[in-house]
Amino acid sequence: MPQSRRSPQRKERFMKERYDELLMLGERAIGADDFEGAAGFFADAESVARRMGEMDLADRAFCNRCSVLVELDRGADQIPKLKEILLRSSDTRNRFLAAYCTGVAYYISEDLERAASYARRATRLARELDDQRLEQRSFNLVGTLAARDSRFDEAEEAFSLCLEAHRDVDGYQRVMAAQVEDNLGYVMMCTDRLDEGIRRCEAARKALVQMNADHYLYEVLQDLCYGYVLADELDMAFDYGEQALELAIEHSDQQVAKNCLFLLSEIAVRRGDTFGARRYLHELTAYYPEAGISEEIIDVFLATDLTTVVNLRG
Repeated sequence: MPQSRRSPQRKERFMKERYDELLMLGERAIGADDFEGAAGFFADAESVARRMGEMDLADRAFCNRCSVLVELDRGADQIPKLKEILLRSSDTRNRFLAAYCTGVAYYISEDLERAASYARRATRLARELDDQRLEQRSFNLVGTLAARDSRFDEAEEAFSLCLEAHRDVDGYQRVMAAQVEDNLGYVMMCTDRLDEGIRRCEAARKALVQMNADHYLYEVLQDLCYGYVLADELDMAFDYGEQALELAIEHSDQQVAKNCLFLLSEIAVRRGDTFGARRYLHELTAYYPEAGISEEIIDVFLATDLTTVVNLRG
């Protein structure tokens, strides 16, 4: 066969191999906690697919990039294009990815009603595909929304199904499995199964430390701080709370930082350190500049068991 006729085929094969390689590099970057790098790899994969004229592959790479941008709190700007994919794509898997990413983006933007709607849509699309792994992946979002609303029975069922889908996984999926394990542990802590909840959260912590996944670690440390406060193991609670606070500030997660300051204040009160408790609560006021938290309000906090009022998923 003449060279001129083989070249386009070779070029196409090379570009497809390059596309697959970029997706793999993106997933490895996520596993290494390099979200900016992952977003870059997925963007490059999308460009390669567009040059090939492969719209479905381009959509898949775009959705992968959106899943990373969501973690960087930059997913809301991508919602219109995700909705476009959901409406026009004939590829059901891509429509699932678009619905799932849209749901997560809405969740992070605090639009819980829309988040729940897209989580349900993602679950339906996974069922259309008859893909149990995708269906159970969507359960993580369903469970998170249920836990946020203190519907713990529904949350536990969703997280248990999701965790089952992540057995014996590798790469980035191990990070996701650890997240789900932690979510399930937190639900157990909230439903009077403290020892089992702490055990699951400790397992999640060890897995994330092993993978150097600091971007996900601080929420697990927060949950362990909460669990050990409930167990009255204040030294462990304090150590985890301080670590969680440091990482949350480093990663600009204000919600976890606020939760940790509440919990560290409660630990100080239980230790009889009123001065230390006030110090944490004064640090907390920086997150509520419009409220102007007064000394009187701080006194109310000091007299309140803060574990009864803080919702770590709120």
